Amino acid sequence: MTINTKIDKIQTVSFHTLGCKLNQAETNSLRTRFEEYGYTIVPFRNPADLTIINTCTVTNSADSKSRQAIRTAVKSSPNCRVIVVGCYSQVSPEELKSIKGIDLILGTHEKYQIFDYLNKIESSKLENPLVYVNDSGEITAYKESPFISSTGRTRAFLKVQEGCDYFCTYCIIPFARGRARSRKLYDCIEEAQKLVDLGFKEIILTGINIGTWNAESLKLCDLLDKLSQISGLHRIRISSIEPNTITDNLLQLVKERDNICNHLHIPLQSGSNTVLERMGRKYFISDFISLQDRIQKIVPNISCGTDIITGFPGETEEEFQETVDFISNSQFSYLHIFRYSERDGTVASKLKNKIDQQLKKERSVILHQIGNNKKKQYVEKFINTAQTVLFETSKDGFSSGMTSNYIRVRVTSSKNLNNKIYQVKLLDNTESFVIGEIISK
Repeated sequence: MTINTKIDKIQTVSFHTLGCKLNQAETNSLRTRFEEYGYTIVPFRNPADLTIINTCTVTNSADSKSRQAIRTAVKSSPNCRVIVVGCYSQVSPEELKSIKGIDLILGTHEKYQIFDYLNKIESSKLENPLVYVNDSGEITAYKESPFISSTGRTRAFLKVQEGCDYFCTYCIIPFARGRARSRKLYDCIEEAQKLVDLGFKEIILTGINIGTWNAESLKLCDLLDKLSQISGLHRIRISSIEPNTITDNLLQLVKERDNICNHLHIPLQSGSNTVLERMGRKYFISDFISLQDRIQKIVPNISCGTDIITGFPGETEEEFQETVDFISNSQFSYLHIFRYSERDGTVASKLKNKIDQQLKKERSVILHQIGNNKKKQYVEKFINTAQTVLFETSKDGFSSGMTSNYIRVRVTSSKNLNNKIYQVKLLDNTESFVIGEIISK
């Protein structure tokens, strides 16, 4: 296939992303490549020659939002080319073909070859969209192109893994992303070094199930070990990691290496064994308790956040109370609360005893209150202590950044502190951030 990286009729490109942080990271990567090839990036909803929609399909609602975004793009620029990529494209390309205005549909793997397909839609708007979607189950090796993606000029994503073999009953992602596969160690190290050379101070390891990273007989702790030895890499942050993949060796590295962030996000999903069993999760509450004990023993005061799904089909008052009791007595530093939302094609969508939306909302409110208290209790332990802060934004006389243990800090500063690291004394906790005072660099 002939690659045409610059098409005269396409000068301006807009992007829109739905769903998870990984989706956002992948969009950022594509945006970077378009900029490198000389295209001008314009905001979504502005007139553009080309619009790329990176879709999400985690729930039926996500599908609906993806379709709405496509219609918005077509309405904003009736003559623009529209490319739809990502998880919804992978799982339901036939549904997307019925939406007028789409020129090209690419699956989760094909989106990384987007420049191979641009010349297919060069001449004019197409009557019917072209579709390039391979069966995700057929992809068994990590074959993506170099992945440079940032959250700005301070923190960058390093994608090290794709896909998942867990098949939780509520999740469509293994069908959208395919089976678990890992990026080679050398490729991970090489890109991490490039990111450091570009000036990034923090790298966020990302993937669908990064705890299962396994390349060349190496495990995630081996990858972390090598990454932590890169000169000039001040921080490595691990994104969401499944509880059954956290080893003592990994925790020991977090303890020993100053540049591995003192922060883990470990999805719990429910504090009830019977709900966990219906979800198809790979652990019980006793396992999670054991994990928390190991974490606190090896890395005391680490920040541990979690995800909770409330309103899963059949969740009784007793089961919900089990979740409330467990998280109330656990050492979480913050909670991300989700109300269960159905996704056609999953095992959970066929379960009986659906939970009323109002009841889901009421339970969510209770969990959010617990989460707010947990966050406050954790942050209070660090008031009047000195913490290292990597600053990300500076505006209106204030600069904001994150500590290694995931505390948002704001200081008064007349200077632009972006991408600078300072020691900061934490003075006072507000609802959104901690007020701090710079001590030294």
